[in-house]
Amino acid sequence: MAKKQKVVKKEITLASLNIGQMIVPIRGKTPLLMDRFPEEAKAQILAKQTGVSKSNKNKVRDTEKEIKEAIHVTSTGKVGYPASGFKKGMMEATSFVGDKFFSKKLVSGLRVVNAVDGLIPISFKKQDVLEHNIGSNTKFTPQFHNWKGELVIQYDKNNISDSDIVTLLNYAGFYIGVGAWRPKCAAGGSGEFGMYEVAAK
Repeated sequence: MAKKQKVVKKEITLASLNIGQMIVPIRGKTPLLMDRFPEEAKAQILAKQTGVSKSNKNKVRDTEKEIKEAIHVTSTGKVGYPASGFKKGMMEATSFVGDKFFSKKLVSGLRVVNAVDGLIPISFKKQDVLEHNIGSNTKFTPQFHNWKGELVIQYDKNNISDSDIVTLLNYAGFYIGVGAWRPKCAAGGSGEFGMYEVAAK
């Protein structure tokens, strides 16, 4: 009769998450252009797709309304920019850092936790309007000069450090940017607007 083999129980040890949080001040290096897609435009597209669209050929253009609706604003009236834009910038910047340790998957685990209605509040010294042409259409885009804000970021210290986050943000600010006509714009029309850097405290 075969002897029973002794079963050795191995204790499984799992490393605990080591969640850290840091406040990172950022400042704009170039003006920030905002081009939020207005709800009215979304409604018009839906109406056209569902066959209930009405012609707007004779409608007078309200440029002041266009400018106002292009700005991201919280429910309390504070100007801001989507937190997702900064996180996506950090993810995209991994390909520029030149270190195989950084990856989109790793950076996707970061959390920007101080958003208000999905926006990071910003302050600025001056706001005006940039008038430019897209084809035959004249566009009026709100422009914010000398803008700044803060990102409160949560992260796992087991996988990424404070200095790594600062590095990624600086790369994101230089190579990617935020807003319209930024260095790396998914919709095309890349420019040098919306660049930023980590500000010294």
